[in-house]
Amino acid sequence: MIKNRGKILSKEIMKDEKIILTDCDGVLLAWEGAFHEWMLSKGFTKKEEATYDISKTFGIPKTLGKKLVKEFNESAWMGFLPAYKDARSGVAKLVEHGWKFIVITSLSLDPKAQMLRVSNLKNIFGKNVFIEVICLDTGEDKDAELVKFKDSGLWWIEDKPENAECGLKYGLKPIIIEHEHNKDHKEDGIEYAYDWEEIFNIIEGA
Repeated sequence: MIKNRGKILSKEIMKDEKIILTDCDGVLLAWEGAFHEWMLSKGFTKKEEATYDISKTFGIPKTLGKKLVKEFNESAWMGFLPAYKDARSGVAKLVEHGWKFIVITSLSLDPKAQMLRVSNLKNIFGKNVFIEVICLDTGEDKDAELVKFKDSGLWWIEDKPENAECGLKYGLKPIIIEHEHNKDHKEDGIEYAYDWEEIFNIIEGA
C-alpha cells in the first residue's frame, strides 16, 4: 500500500473516475495541533498564531524548524494523529458514494514513519478507503507525483496553495480546504471548502 516515489499504474487509475487524490496533513489528519503540542512539550513557546511558517510560529531559525518537523514526522506521534475537522465522516460519505483515495504526503522517507502513517489512516478511516499512500521526503514538493496524473481531471484536495496550483497546472481539479494560512487565496479553477461536508457537496454536485 505504501509507495515511496512509486510508479503509478496510470492507465488503471484513469479508467476509474471515482478516485480522489488528497494531501494528508491538515486535510485528513490534524497535524498542526499535534505538532504544536509536541513542540510545547519540548519547551518551545508560540510567538505567532495562524502562520504556516514554523519558524515564525515559534520564533526559531528556519533550519531548526525544518529539523524539528522531520523529527516529529519520524516520531511515534505519527501513529496517533486525530482526524482533521470532519474528515472521518466526510470521507465515509464519499466512500459510500463509490469514491476511493490516493494519498500524496510529504511525510518522510523513513519506513517506520510511513508504516505509522498508514496504520493511523486505516485506524481512523478504514482499511479499504485508500488505494495507495505515496510518501515523499519531509516537506518535498509534489510536482513529480502530480504530473503522473496529468490531464486525468481527478479531484485533488490540498491545504497548501502552491500544491493546489501545481495540480491545476497538470489538469487536475483542486480543492483547497480552508486554514487561517490560506483563507485569502483565490484563483480561478480552484474550489474552496471550509470542511469535508463542503468537499462532499462540491464533488457530488459536480
